[in-house]
Amino acid sequence: MTLRTKKSRCKGSIFVFLFLIFAGVRCFAQQTQDLYEDVFLYAKALEDGGAYEEAELEYKRYIFLQDYSEGIHQTQAFTALSGLYEKNGRWELAAQTMQKAILSEQNDEMIIKHIELLEKMNDEAAESKGSLSENLFIFSYINLPDFSDEVKQQALLAAVRNDVNNSRWGYAEKSFNQLTQEFPDFFTDEQENTIRSSFESINSFKPKKQMLAAYLSIFPGLGQLYAGNYADSFNAFLLNGSIIAVSAWSIYTLDLWTFSLLEFNPLIHFMQGNIYNAQKDVYEYNQRKYKAFSGQILEIVDNKIH
Repeated sequence: MTLRTKKSRCKGSIFVFLFLIFAGVRCFAQQTQDLYEDVFLYAKALEDGGAYEEAELEYKRYIFLQDYSEGIHQTQAFTALSGLYEKNGRWELAAQTMQKAILSEQNDEMIIKHIELLEKMNDEAAESKGSLSENLFIFSYINLPDFSDEVKQQALLAAVRNDVNNSRWGYAEKSFNQLTQEFPDFFTDEQENTIRSSFESINSFKPKKQMLAAYLSIFPGLGQLYAGNYADSFNAFLLNGSIIAVSAWSIYTLDLWTFSLLEFNPLIHFMQGNIYNAQKDVYEYNQRKYKAFSGQILEIVDNKIH
């Protein structure tokens, strides 16, 4: 083989090598090309300029167009849209959209943000609304092995907070025990003792009964006295007691006109109000007690939440 032939083959090999590199780069560029990137950039510019409603529409349009050609900003679009929902206090939509961002690209920061949004959604919503979906997500963050210790800790804290706020004391204590068993150094000794003492107080507390307050209210003021509302008890005793005394006097003197006026109008209404107020006072008394017991738990948990 001549020297010229060797040089020619060497040049040919170099040419083929360079061609393959160029073709690979071009193929990679085509794969990473985002056909609708201008829509995403326009949405971001609108958001940066404070035009949040218009930005929301453009982010939605970009996400919709991903069905035709998947872009490189999908996760960012979901995250930004979730942030816009959060600005408007639309916690449920914000949480759902953040979940879609996590499905497209999972990381601890987004998961912890999702837990935070679920907590805000729970605070805003009634107990029957959203609780199931929240509990399912938090349950998965706690129990599935795919998530980091930090995510698991934040999920357990959220579970404790959620159950305390909804008076599910047994579930709250169970989540707290799981947190301290799996992460013994997560709380300081003082914090852990304070929370355990609060749960002990809750478990030993015997709430007052609303029906008993209603029965006691047959005697004016006794129901409020049972509920610990001494001012209302005194007022009810004076007001209803006075009407009863006048009614009794009218019977004694055979003043049936005065008796009928008192008996069939004011006395009945005052007695009904007395029973209702006694039951309300008992409910508020129980709530105050539970709030006092749970306040220290929530204070420590809120300080620990990411």
